[in-house]
Amino acid sequence: MAKNGANPTGQTRVSPLKPRLRGASRLVQSRVHAGIRAATLNRRSALNSAAGLLAALALLFFLALWLGGYLPAVKQNISDTKRNTLMSMGFTVDHIDVMGEGRLNEADVRAAVGIYHGDYFFAADLKRAQARTESLPWVDRAVVRRLWPNRIVVQLVETTPYAIYQDEGVLHLTDLDGALVAPLEADTARLPEGLRVFTGPQAAEHAAEISRVVQEQPRIWAQTTALTRHASGRWDLHLNTGLTLRLCQGQAGRSLRQFAQLSDEQVARYSVIDFRLSDRITLTPIEPTTT
Repeated sequence: MAKNGANPTGQTRVSPLKPRLRGASRLVQSRVHAGIRAATLNRRSALNSAAGLLAALALLFFLALWLGGYLPAVKQNISDTKRNTLMSMGFTVDHIDVMGEGRLNEADVRAAVGIYHGDYFFAADLKRAQARTESLPWVDRAVVRRLWPNRIVVQLVETTPYAIYQDEGVLHLTDLDGALVAPLEADTARLPEGLRVFTGPQAAEHAAEISRVVQEQPRIWAQTTALTRHASGRWDLHLNTGLTLRLCQGQAGRSLRQFAQLSDEQVARYSVIDFRLSDRITLTPIEPTTT
């Protein structure tokens, strides 16, 4: 039989801590946690101090370079190192492709582009190359682009000639806006058919305007080979039959409609038909040839 107060199971019973002991345990735990927090804060403070010191040193170093005038040289050295590294990895211009209609000499295009074999691929000035290429005769617009990893592609859109402008005996091709494209050369095989010759003050600038008026009369336009503009803005038409039409100023359309009403037999005997006066038509007969 168990003694009074003994554990009937035979195991030793552990008594709960007394209030004072429980308080001491909590105090120890609190001090441990406080020590950990203090160590963490000290570590963070040390890191922040080190980062601040490094930032201050970097700023001082930057200011020293700037004040000493060495900053551009440092930037250049960094850029040169980067450039040389990438070039050694193969980022150089190995191919320059010119694509277009073929009126231009390819060598002239390459010279205008100004990018050469072996140049640093990423240093190619594409905007400058485009502007220089578009300044060439026959070039309406150009696109210059990089093709990864070592190719420069130049795409040309050539100007379509609209007319032939005669200025002081020299013939030039012009575009729709009257801008000079290039001198007219002997080889005209690749030019559009049916280009008319425009002469006179500002004839090239107004070529498209008068052309639209004449094209309202397709038969007359088909016979027209040249158009002359006078300083007053009035036009003369020269037909392939040898006939000259002097159109009324500001009423070219009306003059052409009047001429369209005349038959071939009526006009065959005349070299000039004058519509300059609104109330009459003046006819100049063909001078008889002498034998």
